Amino acid sequence: MSVDKQPPDPSDAFPERAPAPAAPPLADRANILIVDDRDDKRMAMQAIVADLGENIVMASSGKEALRRLLHDEFAVILLDVNMPGMDGFETAFIIRERKSSEHTPIIFVTAVNDTETHVSRGYSLGAVDYILTPVLPEVLRTKVSVLVELYKKNRLLKRQAEHLRQGRDELELRVKNRTAQLADANEALREEVTARQQAETELRLLNLELEQRIFERTSQLAASNQDLEAFTYSVAHDLEAPLRQIQGYAEIMEEEFSSLLPPEAKQYLERMRLRSENMRLMLEDLLNLSLIGKQELKRERTNLNVLVNDVAATLKADNSSRQIEWKIDDLPVVACDPGLMKLVFTNLLSNAVKYSRLRQNAVIEVGQEAHGDEVSIFVRDNGVGFDMKNADRLFGVFQRLHRTEDFEGTGVGLAIVARIVRKHGGRVWGQAAPGKGAVFYFTLGGTMPEPGNGTISAIAKS
Repeated sequence: MSVDKQPPDPSDAFPERAPAPAAPPLADRANILIVDDRDDKRMAMQAIVADLGENIVMASSGKEALRRLLHDEFAVILLDVNMPGMDGFETAFIIRERKSSEHTPIIFVTAVNDTETHVSRGYSLGAVDYILTPVLPEVLRTKVSVLVELYKKNRLLKRQAEHLRQGRDELELRVKNRTAQLADANEALREEVTARQQAETELRLLNLELEQRIFERTSQLAASNQDLEAFTYSVAHDLEAPLRQIQGYAEIMEEEFSSLLPPEAKQYLERMRLRSENMRLMLEDLLNLSLIGKQELKRERTNLNVLVNDVAATLKADNSSRQIEWKIDDLPVVACDPGLMKLVFTNLLSNAVKYSRLRQNAVIEVGQEAHGDEVSIFVRDNGVGFDMKNADRLFGVFQRLHRTEDFEGTGVGLAIVARIVRKHGGRVWGQAAPGKGAVFYFTLGGTMPEPGNGTISAIAKS
């Protein structure tokens, strides 16, 4: 044992060495624990491993080594076997019993000659190597270097594993949060889909109810219109007979008793005759209006110029004493009921002639104009016109914008025009100003077959 306590020969412990490698950064250095009760041996081993550039911690006893292990983690422990009090074997046993150091590599360094016994006991206590003194510096340095490198790699793997664990935990948390968000979004989407389906169902039911109500209302209106037309026809037809009788009695009185009547009575008789004639015309117009509603529409390919010229010729003959300038442009060929369309031009042109009679030189125009995608037919005059604030009354039955004393008529003509135009699927409107004439426009809807040419528009430019 005394040999073990002698200092080693410096020439044996420190042979010629290669230049030391560069020391690693402070944060990457590993701890190396040297445990020996002799200062010279600790210093010798420190000098050998110092070139590795790691942190070297010294302990002079087993108890001090155990205290160091409580505070620090070591890559390798260089442990002397023969120490007073607690020897290396007892220290190694306690090191292995502690959870924090049970896997720390231990290299026993001793000069004991009973090599086989000590080596066997050292390995049984978990030593990774057993080195006898005198120590070969390069061997010790190499073995420590390998264990330090292994420690650093394990430490790096632990850090990477910890980073992976943290990344996994973060990912799991993000997945959990995202899953919760998706669950909330899906729930909100389900609620929205349910609400939309409910709204669509309610809307569909409302549409069905509305369609049913529209159908019922339309049927009621159709029935009311039929009843009204039947009533109008019945009234107009039934009043014709008593009206003819009144007119007949008035004519008899005028023929047989005219010489016996005073002048005032003759005036009353004349007024009776005029009023009854006006009533006859009103009944006739009512009958015509009623018949238009019942009449089936028969569209034919019709040249509107033929209808206009025919009506204009009759009006020219009836007003030969007046100065009227007729301007009739080229009109389109349309699909319409020619009989009803002739009645439209008869009413419009007759009104133009009537309301322009105060003009010394009357001008009546017939032509066509484009209104957006529509083409309309117009009849224009330079007559007395009317105030547009009363335009909503133009196409009503018995609605007149001028006094009967000024212009004769029953107030049904424009109502007939409007009904015929609507029957063709078109629309009619008027524009005027007092003293500046009037113009009436109308359009026609629908198409008709053209043999060999497909179809033609209801109204197309010539």
